[in-house]
Amino acid sequence: MRISASVLMVIAGGVVFCRAATADSSLRETTEVISVLKSNYVDRDKLNDKLLNKATVDGLLNALGHGVVIVSQPPPSTNNANVVAAEPHLMPVLARAEVIDPNIGYIRLSDVTEGTPAALDTQLKQFAEAKVTGYVLDLRFADGTNFAAAAEIAGRFLADGQELFTLKSSEKGARVFHASSAVKSGSSEGADLTSAPLMLLVNAQTRGSAEALAGALRAQDRGIVVGSETAGSAAAWQDMKLADGRTLRLATAKIVLPPSTAGGEPVDLFPNGITPDVAVKIDTQKEYNVVFSPSTNETLTVSLQPRVKKKDLTEAQLVKAFHGQSVDGDELSSDREHEEEGEIQNVRDVVLQRAVDILKGIRVLLSWQ
Repeated sequence: MRISASVLMVIAGGVVFCRAATADSSLRETTEVISVLKSNYVDRDKLNDKLLNKATVDGLLNALGHGVVIVSQPPPSTNNANVVAAEPHLMPVLARAEVIDPNIGYIRLSDVTEGTPAALDTQLKQFAEAKVTGYVLDLRFADGTNFAAAAEIAGRFLADGQELFTLKSSEKGARVFHASSAVKSGSSEGADLTSAPLMLLVNAQTRGSAEALAGALRAQDRGIVVGSETAGSAAAWQDMKLADGRTLRLATAKIVLPPSTAGGEPVDLFPNGITPDVAVKIDTQKEYNVVFSPSTNETLTVSLQPRVKKKDLTEAQLVKAFHGQSVDGDELSSDREHEEEGEIQNVRDVVLQRAVDILKGIRVLLSWQ
């Protein structure tokens, strides 16, 4: 917390900052640079305490990147109009599973919370007798702050005792999570989660405990990551009020993954996240719509099928038809050509389709052995 304390002193005033810097030898370079600037800079008369304070704080914020930010207080509202509460949206279920494309099991987690492991086990029961040969674990748009739940779920897919991740906190130190057979249920064991090929679907909205889950499985080479880079979010944040009314928001905890190779270095999820093994570009809004399929109640098997787009008559053609006039042959010809060119639409979920294709390829390779 030394950095945050120094920042507070910087904001409060240059004199306080310089005294703190003098008392702390680790800030000797900062004090020395400021002193030299005040004595020798060509425009040293412009180097007042306000400018030096701002430059120092900006430098700290830039150096720490996503780890700290100053949030300004919003201006007081002058609108006295009554606020109408928006109609609440139905929250997606924590876990959803189904068999897609013969013998591929799909598992979708909307968030990783305390209740997610139990919800997952309920869904896994359908895989016990389905002879599933590969799995897709979909963590796109998933979040959560329960890292114990993330470890419990990761343990479903890994052998007992394997290191998952470390929760490193500035206040509570480090806590290491391991896979444990004590939390595995009969349904997960029957589903053969620890040995069947596994695809991990992620995107830029995969954060928190869901991101830790994906990172833990990736660190143990348990799954192939498909999609786009994850959020690289901190595990915890803290807000501290500054003397000028603003708020200093700083990261106070992060997830550290074990080394991917013997003798390697641990890997921080914060701030760079997870880079997928197979990158797939897709528009964020389109991906959101297909993942949650609002009000459509579609099965995932349907979402993987190409759609046929029927060509409608234009407004001008409808007017001609209404008045009993014939539609020009050239118009019909160009419309038919346009329809043929764009008739078959791409599959709706290209990320999921890529994962399924990889699993099919693995299945073929295994059949050759």
